[in-house]
Amino acid sequence: MARHKNTVSPLRMAGRVGLMILWTLVLLLALLLGLVYIMERGPSPTATELFCRSVRETSAIKWVADIFLSEEELSFLNVSEENIALGEEQESVNLSLIHVKPAQEQPGAAEAGGSPAGEETPYLQLVEIKGSTYKGKLLIVRDPTSVIVGTSDNLGNAAGLQLTDMVAKYDGIAGINGGGFNDENGRGNGGIPHGLVITNGEIVFGSPYTTYSSVVGLDGEGRLLLGRYTGQEALDAGIKWAVNFNMEGAIDGALVINGEVQSHNLDSGVNPRTAIGQRADGALLLLVLDGRQVGTLGATLEDVCDVMLEYGALNVGNLDGGSSSVMVYDGEIINSCASVTGPRYIPDGFIVLKEGSHG
Repeated sequence: MARHKNTVSPLRMAGRVGLMILWTLVLLLALLLGLVYIMERGPSPTATELFCRSVRETSAIKWVADIFLSEEELSFLNVSEENIALGEEQESVNLSLIHVKPAQEQPGAAEAGGSPAGEETPYLQLVEIKGSTYKGKLLIVRDPTSVIVGTSDNLGNAAGLQLTDMVAKYDGIAGINGGGFNDENGRGNGGIPHGLVITNGEIVFGSPYTTYSSVVGLDGEGRLLLGRYTGQEALDAGIKWAVNFNMEGAIDGALVINGEVQSHNLDSGVNPRTAIGQRADGALLLLVLDGRQVGTLGATLEDVCDVMLEYGALNVGNLDGGSSSVMVYDGEIINSCASVTGPRYIPDGFIVLKEGSHG
């Protein structure tokens, strides 16, 4: 008597595989929702606030904070009246504290990652940064007049550029990403900046009559200016290069002014960060801290201040972070970009020109 083999048709096999995949996805979704629930409804208010601030700072998944919490329960994310008052009283950058010296007169700064006393300070110093939840790069630029704001082509009307291409466009040696930009649902093309952009003393995006709360700019002597300006006020203040970035829930992008931490601007989550600072000798500090990865979750704005103060910053401005945080040096990206699709397209960035190629 013949025996028939117990075979399964290709169609049925495909159905079983599809069902397994579906159940796997359902289980993963349930696990993720469970983790979100624990973070938002767990016993630690501190962990809840940190988690919600972290996701709210993203462009693509800021809605995650709303899954298990109402807007009323998320009211702690709103800027407090006390912080608003502090922001209105925020002092201006005191330019008399910044003494930009000719490049050949810059002293060594061994305690701040520089050269030992008696040795010539290099044009650029690249420092590895590592904290408990982050790692990154700090680029110390001895001559602040070598730093400009670069932009993508046809700003506001075309797609942005990746930072490697933007640095190459200006024949630069290094660069970091700059201001914020329109990024609907995390799918923007990086071509439209948020707010003000000034290049070579001209407003190339924004209005001379609109007030921008988080201007980060450099004047003709390479001195870093931070704070609230209209476009015309920025020009009148001598700002030659500027971008604008106002983070979710922040009053202003100024993190440190005249050596004083601006605590009312520091409410934040843990994410990749980009910032620019300046020492008393005029040297600029370009900082990128990685995050959203195994082994480097990210940094708070307080972490950024800690790093900048350690390296002598008197003034520090916050720039666009998250998946936009990137540093280019000698034609290559040297940090770990958090974007799963690769370096993002951005409208502007701070570009470091090659030694001797400006003036």
